[in-house]
Amino acid sequence: MRTRNLLLAFALASVFAGGAAAQTYVVNIAAPGGHSFGSYGNTNAVHAAANAIREIARTVPEAVVSDFNGGATVNAIATDATFRVTVPDGKDLRAKIKKAVDTGVKRENDFRGVKAGDLAAGGTPAHVRYTIR
Repeated sequence: MRTRNLLLAFALASVFAGGAAAQTYVVNIAAPGGHSFGSYGNTNAVHAAANAIREIARTVPEAVVSDFNGGATVNAIATDATFRVTVPDGKDLRAKIKKAVDTGVKRENDFRGVKAGDLAAGGTPAHVRYTIR
């Protein structure tokens, strides 16, 4: 773990050379998920995160995405996903990152045919939600 953190720090230092600090955002994505058999068709937090990361790479090329984590097991639809987005300090890219994450989440919701207000089994929201801090 320590080696991975050192490698990440070195990579960020290389990307943001010149002594400039970096700004890091943590993106948390939540979906109803479930068991792959009984909940087939529910929105998937990992799919939404992958769409969001692809959109970040396309629209915010100076961003570095790291520390991806999500899903619980091979036969489950993921209920959560988290990743970090680091950008050079002095660049206010929060709005661009938010728009990219929103686009990725919307893709998963649209693909599954759900919208805000729809409910999955058990009364949980059917759509993917996210926060950026």
